[in-house]
Amino acid sequence: MGPVGVPGMGVEVVRYNYRLRPGSIAEHALMQEWHRCRFLWNEAVHQHKAGGRPTFGKLAKQLTEARKRSSWLRDGSQVAQQQTLRTYAQALEASFTVQGRGRPRDKSRKTTSPSLEYTRRGFRIRDGRLVLAKGVSIPVVWSRELPSDPSSVRITRDSPGH
Repeated sequence: MGPVGVPGMGVEVVRYNYRLRPGSIAEHALMQEWHRCRFLWNEAVHQHKAGGRPTFGKLAKQLTEARKRSSWLRDGSQVAQQQTLRTYAQALEASFTVQGRGRPRDKSRKTTSPSLEYTRRGFRIRDGRLVLAKGVSIPVVWSRELPSDPSSVRITRDSPGH
């Protein structure tokens, strides 16, 4: 859900958590997407370590070129890939401005919990299911009604694999 205005307090972001029940095909598709996004994150980290200054604009242009050359990247959602690069650029910027915040580091396949984020144009909610870009449809366990349409969706896997 998006920002909610609170009189005299500014803007508050409200988040709701729901459990997903992906089948084996949807789970495989989510993991493949996470591998693509992790690859892009690690490439951005490598560019910074090599002396570059990867801004979101530069990374977005590089993503466009990489998707032209690589069918593996084209098979994934451009929305999730762009959001990964946007999150990286925000983390890098915060590492320079927020005291005590370190630089973004590589994401390991074995030790990092998978996480994907989709903005409004990368998902739909239809018939009680979350439908992601590239046609991945996942049943949702609705513990309560959504008060309004969500502006983004973040899919994470916790350590037990839920």
